[in-house]
Amino acid sequence: MVAIGVARVFAAIAGAIISLAAPARAEDTIKIGVILPISGGAAYVGQGIGDGVRLAVDQINAVGGIKGRKLEILLRDEMLRPDASVAAAKELITKDGVKFIIGPATSATSLAVSELAKTEHIVNISPSAKTEAITGSKLHEYIFQLAPTTDVDGVRSVGVLNKIGAKSVCFTGFDYAYTQDWFKAIKTNMGAIQNAGEFLVPLNTTDYSTVIGQLIASPCDTVVGTMYGGGFIAFVKQAAPFGLFKTKKLLWGANTGDYAVAKALGPDFPEGVWAAASDIWYYEGSDAHAKYQAALAQLQGRKETDMWPITGYNAVNFLAAAIEKAGSDDPKAVRDALEGLTIDSPLGPLTLDAKTHRASSPEFYGQVNAVSGSPVKRMSPYELVK
Repeated sequence: MVAIGVARVFAAIAGAIISLAAPARAEDTIKIGVILPISGGAAYVGQGIGDGVRLAVDQINAVGGIKGRKLEILLRDEMLRPDASVAAAKELITKDGVKFIIGPATSATSLAVSELAKTEHIVNISPSAKTEAITGSKLHEYIFQLAPTTDVDGVRSVGVLNKIGAKSVCFTGFDYAYTQDWFKAIKTNMGAIQNAGEFLVPLNTTDYSTVIGQLIASPCDTVVGTMYGGGFIAFVKQAAPFGLFKTKKLLWGANTGDYAVAKALGPDFPEGVWAAASDIWYYEGSDAHAKYQAALAQLQGRKETDMWPITGYNAVNFLAAAIEKAGSDDPKAVRDALEGLTIDSPLGPLTLDAKTHRASSPEFYGQVNAVSGSPVKRMSPYELVK
């Protein structure tokens, strides 16, 4: 597994997040549990979302918090395991008195924690998980989902497949909830495009030789894939010598348009891959986005920021706006305030639908290529899809 060098940095960030509200007495703070992948191959995702949480909390606390109460963040590791995520959430609720939870980051862990939030009547904001079941078949009054769901992604992805002239598609990726739901949504909407079969691998796979051989042997002209983070990096490095990226078109989910992935792969990132990202640092958009990026760049210490922070940033700002609107930190009152609530996000107004509890955030889609003057490959051209 190829690491993206975040363990030391994330440990420092975790300490900073936990101590953000230190000047205030504990009883005067509003505690927010944050459950993210701190360890393992998706740690860079946790680092990114954590950076966004930290930035939003810094900004809110800098102006006095919410009605004079500072935000206090309690961070826990989801370990990419539903059981570990639920155990962390239970500890936050019973031991620490947390009434609000942001996270986890992935689909399977999010579904598990959402069920606990339902029984405990704790507001749970899912910042990044996409499986539609979270606010579909598993919808309840205390869960809210910010990321565009897999059924929305399916429609958007078919638009890309039609654009690149895909005739026959084979599907590959980690075998878990997001993959299954996204592939189902694509198949439902792809019309005359032929389905050439699925070639899935377990989470945390490190040897991709078998699936690479299957994809090369498949008659499909386009591969749609979902490995993420270190898994995607390992897959690319193992597949490149066999010419997979020269013989097939590729559309990749799991937000592989992120800077951290591009930096980790460097020149090895296969050009021409169609990718998606929740945010890109090089977007020339509104003043609000420019200000957000400037603040995030200062926090991360580099101009080329990650895409994941915007998910944590929006989650904190939704929660803060709801507490402000409710005039209380009572979970039921905050839940009611979240329904239909609109915030001004860095990418424009974002509304949580009162019935579906979904925000369906915009995303960037584009083809990864080398760009003159850029230290890493980027999506170029790209489009912000709402």
